[in-house]
Amino acid sequence: MDQPSRISRLHALELERIGQPELLDSIARLASERLGSPFAAISVVDEDREWFLGKAGFDLDRFPTHRSLCAACMEAKAPLLVHDVDTDPRFGPASRADDLLSRRSYLGIPLFHKAHGEAPERAQHAIPIGALWCASPEPFQLSKPDIAKLSSLADLANQCIAAHAKTLELARANASLTQLNLLFKQAEEAARIGSWRLDLDSAQLSWSDEVFAVHGLPANTPVDVDRAIEFYETADQPLVRATIERAIRLGEPFSFEATIARADGDRRRIRSMGERIDTDGKPSSLAGIFMDCTEEHLRTVALERAATRDSLTGLYNRSEFDRRLVEALATQRKSPSPKTLTVMLLDLDGFKDVNDNLGHLFGDRLLTRIARALDARLGGGSFLARWGGDEFAILFAPGTPAKDVRKCAQMLIAAITEQIAIGDARIEVGATCGFSEMCRDADAEELMRRADLALYHGKTCGRGEVHSWTQNIEQVQLARKAAVTQLSDALGNDRAFAAYQPIVALDTGKTVGVEALLRLRDPSGRIISAGEFFHALLDPALARRVTRFIFDQILKEASELLSLFGPDLRIGINITQSDLSRGNFLEVIDDLLKRSGLAPTNFVIEVTETMLLLDEQGAICKLLNLLDERGFTIALDDFGTGFSSLTHLRDFPIGKVKIDKDFVASMAHDHQSRMIVQALVQMGRSMGIRMVAEGVETEEQLQFLRSIGCSHAQGYLFARPASLEDWRAALKSRDPGEERDQRDAA
Repeated sequence: MDQPSRISRLHALELERIGQPELLDSIARLASERLGSPFAAISVVDEDREWFLGKAGFDLDRFPTHRSLCAACMEAKAPLLVHDVDTDPRFGPASRADDLLSRRSYLGIPLFHKAHGEAPERAQHAIPIGALWCASPEPFQLSKPDIAKLSSLADLANQCIAAHAKTLELARANASLTQLNLLFKQAEEAARIGSWRLDLDSAQLSWSDEVFAVHGLPANTPVDVDRAIEFYETADQPLVRATIERAIRLGEPFSFEATIARADGDRRRIRSMGERIDTDGKPSSLAGIFMDCTEEHLRTVALERAATRDSLTGLYNRSEFDRRLVEALATQRKSPSPKTLTVMLLDLDGFKDVNDNLGHLFGDRLLTRIARALDARLGGGSFLARWGGDEFAILFAPGTPAKDVRKCAQMLIAAITEQIAIGDARIEVGATCGFSEMCRDADAEELMRRADLALYHGKTCGRGEVHSWTQNIEQVQLARKAAVTQLSDALGNDRAFAAYQPIVALDTGKTVGVEALLRLRDPSGRIISAGEFFHALLDPALARRVTRFIFDQILKEASELLSLFGPDLRIGINITQSDLSRGNFLEVIDDLLKRSGLAPTNFVIEVTETMLLLDEQGAICKLLNLLDERGFTIALDDFGTGFSSLTHLRDFPIGKVKIDKDFVASMAHDHQSRMIVQALVQMGRSMGIRMVAEGVETEEQLQFLRSIGCSHAQGYLFARPASLEDWRAALKSRDPGEERDQRDAA
């Protein structure tokens, strides 16, 4: 043990406060008498002095540590016998000249303190304290037989020191316990968390003050188990009793939420947690905590409703429909006798004319009325949701025959078709339906794609009717093939490039990241955005090719991007389902890092909710965790209102969330959208997740986002996506995408 550590631990022992100092004096006197020495002492050696816990034969309070016999004994860690200081080569006459007692013969036994409970094999880490010694001004007054006599007294001195240390430890522990009890009581009051204990032998129930307060009772009101359970709602009482009985019988920890009625009749949501405590191998009590979580429960219920329900119509929303469809498909895959699943999309006809002529307020009222009509007429087992805009989605009960689906659709169309008078003119509002059905090998996206194709076919050539997906309709997908050709041709003929759209920190206004987006040039030089070739990316091989192309572009341009925007720039890369399911994504990423010289912290891997929903085997979660461990930021793109998204934030290593641009766009006229955005921002802040608002286009949107504490934003208000060449040439105060847009328009 080094000297500073020894001194620090020595001071912590507070030996100056040792109890019963007369006992230590008695030990010193006894040592003097047994060995026939005029001087004896129990010495402590600190950084600059040797002082005494007990002494006999002299009145000095301290010795200097220079040439200290006691220090030498302590450092030797063994008995030190000096027959004649003057002739001993370790000391000599000079040493005795410095000695205030002119000691010539000396015997010392080192004293050590071992921490309470320390294992014997760690005794070498005991604290060297000093020594019990006897001395005489005459030489050869002490001999080897005296070592045993003095050692027994040294053991007694060590025991006294150990007793003092234990007393000190207990005093400190008691002070800490008193402070902890005070803090715990304050924490109970602040957090509204109480504690309880049930003695299993006496059946006596004990509550802390906060538990009484939650129940609306004065502290120390007599209460037993039966009375406590009576506070719970009747429907919850069996759960509470069964939970307690199970905990007593099996010793399993438990946690539950339920509703109680306070003494004043006020209903509160509570959470109780506890476990069985065993003493001497036998159950002795149940103990746990009890908290009022009413506000949290109400927020969760409201957020769940906002997350799963459409704010305008009250129907379930698109994200919830996606979740239900994925679950239904998974159930059929596991079933030994799978049934056909049918989905239908219903799109209103003439609704745009209503909005254009009568305004969005009237349109919203009409949508709400139509939603109620659809909900009232759908049979049990079917699931209805607002798919978006003036479109609704229906998931029929498994095994519903196609003829029944068609009949239901015709009934719904008839129920909502009406004519609305606008002056002398009339607008007819009706609906067109498209549906598809698949069995065990169904894929959610493909099932919805086919229904959408059927609907699109109907909107094109047969409005007001019901259309089912067929192979003939599939031919319409030739347009998709054209998009694939267009994309492949652009990639192969150097007409593709990466465009970068900045992500801005709202507190500083600085660009802290960019999102890398694919753009194409047609043979005439026109810039083609992703919206025009998006369907081509449904081809997994082509999607992976696009990702590799973006990686290569970043590899070429990263160093200049960092020189333009700073070394801490984060580059966002959109990853597809096919990228993550390929199996070699980590190798691709590692190759990019190795060749670019960039760090993982320079990259943001952007994934979508759909990709996470489809991760039934957990492979994507495992891969994202590996990327997170390496230092990459995982971002959840196009964050919607799906409640499944909330579980994604818990189950996946999400470090950044990008709020879908539709929410941002509707904030100006939709109060519910503003509240949802605000709730999402607050939730992200509480979870330590960076929130990025997408699609910011107006100063009004920007000011609102700043006012609610949103940290980052992205959108045309700051800049359009632009190539590195455009960013290099553009003035810092201008949108580098603006000039190119103007040239394209010209």
